[in-house]
Amino acid sequence: MTDHTDIVFKRHQGQAITIEGEAPARTRISLHVLVDRYAYLHMPDPQTIVFADQVVYRITGYDEGTLTLELVEDWRPAPTVQLPLTDEQAEEIKAEWKEQHGNGGVVHPVTALGEGDSGT
Repeated sequence: MTDHTDIVFKRHQGQAITIEGEAPARTRISLHVLVDRYAYLHMPDPQTIVFADQVVYRITGYDEGTLTLELVEDWRPAPTVQLPLTDEQAEEIKAEWKEQHGNGGVVHPVTALGEGDSGT
């Protein structure tokens, strides 16, 4: 028996629907999805379904109103991973910041107001 995992969609207000997380290798969908006017999918040929212009599935079976799908392509960009900075990189960033923003001294000179001076 083959395990099937749900595709997780996310609706973004004022933007497109996206596929969240990893696209499952195998999934199932109801035939009703194909006629849902809010479903963001298209079928470039009778055996292929493209969801949200992001993932491509091939239809591999049908059982009681449900299509069985297998992932063909995931067009989404690979997630970027921010690796921790090395000590050398951190020191370089600190040096650049000090060069651009000064030496940590007083930024603006402070002038004490004399007695009786209202400051106006």
